[in-house]
Order: sequence, then C-alpha cells, then structure tokens
Amino acid sequence: MSDREELLDATVTEFMRFVHRSAPNQVGAVARLGLTLHQFRGIVQIYLQPGITTTDFADAIGVQPSVATGVVQRLVDRELVQRRLDEADRRIRRLELSPQGLEVAEEAAGIARTTRYAQLAVLDDAQLAQLRELLAVLETGLEPSASEA
Repeated sequence: MSDREELLDATVTEFMRFVHRSAPNQVGAVARLGLTLHQFRGIVQIYLQPGITTTDFADAIGVQPSVATGVVQRLVDRELVQRRLDEADRRIRRLELSPQGLEVAEEAAGIARTTRYAQLAVLDDAQLAQLRELLAVLETGLEPSASEA
C-alpha cells in the first residue's frame, strides 16, 4: 500500500468514526420528536430539497429504495409528508412537507444545526475557514462524473 493509500485509509477510518460517534448526539432529540433516525434524516432532506423523488430520498438518507418507501409511507401516514405527481412525468412522485411536517422539519433542522454547531465550536477561526475550503473541495467529489451521468 502506498503512503497516499495508507493516509487515505487512515483518514476514512477517522472520518467514519467521527460520523458514527456524532450521530448518537441527536438520538435523544430525535426521539423527542417521535421520529426514527431515518425519518429524522428524511424530514431534513425533504426540507432541504422540496420535491425530492423517493429514489433521491433513499440516496440522501443512505438506505435502499425499498426501505425509503417504508420510511416515506410512515411519514405520509403521520401527515408530515405529502406525495405529488410530477407534472412532466406522471410516473414520478415528488415528496413535500405538509404544514405539520414543516414545523417538525424546522425543529429537526434546528436540532441538527445545534449539534453540528457544538461539534464545530471546538475549532478556531483559521480551522473553521480551512474546513469550509475543504468541504467545498470535497463537495466536488460528490458530483457525478461524466461517465456516471
């Protein structure tokens, strides 16, 4: 393994450890909202991306489409999410928050923001600026390449 591969491997391990350890900080708040962690993530995603498809919803919360369908159905049953037909392609259903869902989403987004704020507050100003630059670079890696599109 090259030095670069070892560095990447160690960095991925540390990053995954951080993500895993940071998630439980939200569990109590999520439970107070009466949501599962998938529902919480889903509400936040629909809040951030109104009109998201169920397939994109599944990708956004990191589950298989069949699992996402169940998560969406439970959110619909609780009257937090509404499905609407896409006007351009009536085979596609888009997800939107109901008025009640918007209230829950604003609270959920606030919880997520507060958690991340506390985690990032340990960084000094120079580190925060550097992190913002790094996140912008990392985001370019999330864009599908021409071969994937």
